[in-house]
Amino acid sequence: MHIPDGFLDLKICLITYALTIIFWFFAFRKAKETLTDKQIPLMAVLTAMFFAAQMMNYPIIGGTTAHLLGGPILAITLGPYGGLISMSVILLIQALFFGDGGLTTLGANVWNMGIIGVFIPYIVWILLPKNRNRMVLGAFLGAFIGDVLAAISAGLELGFSTKFLYGISISVPVMAVHHSIMGVGEGIVTSIIILILLKSRPDLLNLPKITPKWLTK
Repeated sequence: MHIPDGFLDLKICLITYALTIIFWFFAFRKAKETLTDKQIPLMAVLTAMFFAAQMMNYPIIGGTTAHLLGGPILAITLGPYGGLISMSVILLIQALFFGDGGLTTLGANVWNMGIIGVFIPYIVWILLPKNRNRMVLGAFLGAFIGDVLAAISAGLELGFSTKFLYGISISVPVMAVHHSIMGVGEGIVTSIIILILLKSRPDLLNLPKITPKWLTK
């Protein structure tokens, strides 16, 4: 899903950067208020784990890729603002040192994977009542829907860019179909991690969440 430099028109880069900067502002401000010593190592471990997971990808259309996001489990354990911060760190390092994504398209990549791919799974997660089965179901559905919507957003950005080879009639379906498949995998991985946490460390699911007030239960 990483969009490299040169794939998006300047106006789309600027719009997505502007939207992302607004979320960054509130996320870092909330993290400063909420982040505890117990959350920091968890955030570091999850960030490193999904940094590695995102490096395993395959090309799908015109130089973009499909891969697991990691946003759902980041959102469920840290809160959506915490997930956004972790995902931003992942995408920045990948762009700077691994040529995966780009700096001009960082705003778009964070918007897709760090905002849509994090907030949507969290919203689905908190909408379901919290018994064991519904928590697992919420983790799966949130991960699947978040992956697909993030891919559709990337497809729209690419399709509306004159620099990209394909229009939205091709870019959106291709991104959505491939990430529907990845979404099933993301849902399974997220559900398994939730099951493991419920069995071994349920306290990690009850840590204070770095989240906006409008998503506070």
